[in-house]
Amino acid sequence: MSISFDLTIEQESVRKEAYEFAREQIAPLIAEIDEKDDSALVLSIHKKMAQPPYSYTGIWIPKEYDGTPRSLLENCIITEELAAGGLAGIGVVIIEVLGVGVALPILIGGRQEQKRKYLPLIARGEAFGSFGLTEPGIGSDAGALTTRAVLRNNVYVLNGRKRYESFAHIADFNVIFAKTSPEKGAKGISAFIIPKETPGFRVVERVPCIGLRGHQDEEVELKDCRIPKENLIGEEGKGLKYALSTHDKTRTSVTGGFIGLARAALEEAVKFARARKAFSQPISEFQAVSFPLTEVAIAIEAARLLTYRAAWLSDRGERHTVETAAAKVFASDLLIKATNVAIDVHGGFGGTKRFPVERMLRDARIWVFAQGAPNIMKLIVMRDLFKRLEPPQSLLNQVAARG
Repeated sequence: MSISFDLTIEQESVRKEAYEFAREQIAPLIAEIDEKDDSALVLSIHKKMAQPPYSYTGIWIPKEYDGTPRSLLENCIITEELAAGGLAGIGVVIIEVLGVGVALPILIGGRQEQKRKYLPLIARGEAFGSFGLTEPGIGSDAGALTTRAVLRNNVYVLNGRKRYESFAHIADFNVIFAKTSPEKGAKGISAFIIPKETPGFRVVERVPCIGLRGHQDEEVELKDCRIPKENLIGEEGKGLKYALSTHDKTRTSVTGGFIGLARAALEEAVKFARARKAFSQPISEFQAVSFPLTEVAIAIEAARLLTYRAAWLSDRGERHTVETAAAKVFASDLLIKATNVAIDVHGGFGGTKRFPVERMLRDARIWVFAQGAPNIMKLIVMRDLFKRLEPPQSLLNQVAARG
């Protein structure tokens, strides 16, 4: 078995292209986006992403629906470079939120007519959607959601609330998860497509966030929201399966973004440490400064390997839920550490807007909760660990006998 850690010529080209796009199209706007919390500027980047040769809005979508599909490994390369070159997480958010959140459930479970209707629009950047799973009282325990969908005369009537539904006020359509059979718990959840301006669907609150500004989380109310039966995605009761299958993919690629932003923070800190002097020498010469930076550099390499392995498994058609969860946990810790170290290296300057590291810290603090909180990822890994290392019955008998 041969193992290569080199990128192919095509992958290296993909990497360079994504980094250059981020440097040219995201980095110059990011301070203004952060200051104004302006979704219009974010949408301007989205439009540029949709254009050739980038076509990032279609990287999850097959060619038959006008997509420009990439492997999950290439997706991770792209998200890392967008975050590293853009000095922020917003470039990755544009891909993950404005396209993937709605494209993948439709791609995974949707009927052909749904795929033909919505996927080309997403791929070409002509439309985007919003993803509604979380509720005001329900986060990680998605199976406990309370939004209801009742079928009456071939029309579904939805009632409930959703929270952290990104860009809902400007989305062209929404993928909403609701219970059609509450008595079945998680197996009673279904997924629906709700076009914008559907009566009964409205944004009731826009929630300002500490970081990832320009990406706006919103609370949505569904009140006697009526949609035709054909807007059901796939089958009743399969909604949570579609959501989790989507998260398996997006958690992997968003982890690439974590690595990219950690890399950007490290690069900013190293540049500052080499330029800033104390006691007649650059502060990079002091181990109190250089050792934490070195630890971050090592962790970036480790996080990338974990992420690439999860992506590699996915591209081989193998399950990678645990591997992705492990990579996301590690990269989340890395991102928080990298941005904190960058602030420490900058000293008092790190808390000012003169340097981008304060924004990176704010981005990091909220971004690690995207696509599943770190502790939930640990729970996934823990369950697999104890299942794989279940003690033999003989040992269980011995322990029981000894009381």
